[in-house]
Amino acid sequence: MAEVVGPAGRVVGVDFSEPTIQRARSVVAALGLGNVELFAGDIHELDAAAVGGPFDLAYTRLFLMHQPDPVRTLSHIASLLRPGGWVVAQEALRSPPPQSHPHLDALSAYWDLMYDLLERAGGVPRHAVDGLAGSARAAGLDVVAVDGSFGIIAPELGFDLHAATLLAARERAVASGIAAGQQIDDLASDLRAAKGGGYEWVSTPFFLDLTLRKPLTA
Repeated sequence: MAEVVGPAGRVVGVDFSEPTIQRARSVVAALGLGNVELFAGDIHELDAAAVGGPFDLAYTRLFLMHQPDPVRTLSHIASLLRPGGWVVAQEALRSPPPQSHPHLDALSAYWDLMYDLLERAGGVPRHAVDGLAGSARAAGLDVVAVDGSFGIIAPELGFDLHAATLLAARERAVASGIAAGQQIDDLASDLRAAKGGGYEWVSTPFFLDLTLRKPLTA
């Protein structure tokens, strides 16, 4: 999902998936957040004026990594911002894959499969996330900072999260010929079995963290 933040903390969230937006609306309602609006649709069709822009900040997480043309997407995000506005992006890298202690081969295999699906079936250029700083410059944004991050999760939760992510992609991976259903099921079983295998920790994906700024003048 991509989010833009305007004056007085007004937040507009956009995602192509209607179920994702519905889940987000449920969270917003449960928390009583009156300053959040959510739209299902293509961010490239979002008009800043129509949704109360221009905005001060755009934030993406696990979003740009799904875009076939990151320059086009970042250019449109920039068009939603006021001059001097900010873009903060957190996108998962292909390498290194999620880690655990002790090492578990299934984590690398699962992450390779997920990225194969992203790049081959999703039409995303190879190493698109690695090159996001260059894409940002091509979109006319200033690159203020490039960093990285990852999180450590308890094995009981972490392995389940990775298995659930894999299984959520099962139908699309099988339909695309990326992997057989049994291969995916076996990987998910290996991930879930690791919960009781004496592992000390498991990590999230490793993220590329970007801080970008729209120039004050064109």
